[in-house]
Amino acid sequence: MESFEISCSETEFVDAFRSTGFLSPYIEEAVPGYVSQNQTWFDHAELLNRVGLAAYYRRDHTFVGLTSHDPVALAVRMIFRALSAAQGAIILYKRGMIAEGDTLSRNIYETAFWLGFIRAEPDEAVSAILADERKSQLDRANYYVERLRKGELDIDRETEADLHDRIRELKDALGKVKSLSPKEVARRAGMFPMYDAYKHLSASSAHNSLNSLHRYLLRNEDGSYDGLQVGPDLDGLSEALPILCVAIGCAIAHFGTFVPIEEDEEELQAALIRTDALRFEQKASGGGIATIV
Repeated sequence: MESFEISCSETEFVDAFRSTGFLSPYIEEAVPGYVSQNQTWFDHAELLNRVGLAAYYRRDHTFVGLTSHDPVALAVRMIFRALSAAQGAIILYKRGMIAEGDTLSRNIYETAFWLGFIRAEPDEAVSAILADERKSQLDRANYYVERLRKGELDIDRETEADLHDRIRELKDALGKVKSLSPKEVARRAGMFPMYDAYKHLSASSAHNSLNSLHRYLLRNEDGSYDGLQVGPDLDGLSEALPILCVAIGCAIAHFGTFVPIEEDEEELQAALIRTDALRFEQKASGGGIATIV
């Protein structure tokens, strides 16, 4: 484990982590040490967040008076969600919580796909979003009906009748329109090459798969395992931060096309271009961003 100038010994650091995990006060003390090893990428991620928020607030008035599922109203809410997820990921990465931060990074990619899809095919995208919501509500209603059949719910007849009416309404509203998978959304958005990053993050962070669970094991040079990893995962930052920055940039870039404005946005454009430049520099220096397949 890297050594940091903090108010405890390495043994105390490990003992505190075993006791309270990432809630250990020593994690906060060690944050500057984690950040300094990847300062350029942390600075860039925070820059993207700032220019993204500025782009949002330049446009936040544009959805006033629109319906909740108007394409512009959806885009405004989606970019704020994406930027909030980015802020959460940065906080987690600063504490060495790579798997947890990657889960939020994955969410940003999915939001970017939807932003691109709405921009490319607004009517179809809105229909797909509504279908996804209706399917979710239908699944929930059917779940309650199943519990009723098993005698696990105690509700009056009127409420039960309302539940069955709601199921019929949802089925009628859903019709033949289907909710779409993230893969199809990425394809429809013209962002299918970015789907590799999404799948990479899904496999390594979002689910209780063997791939994601392996991240909590220490490995010997021969590939065998040697106990559990205790403490922050510093090795994963050099890959996680560039992947996060690409996600933020994609989301902001798509959002910026929804509502063109007259104000100068050179800082935003420069930040988006800088992401590619930093990735090239890292790859050229041998610092290596892992190939995502």
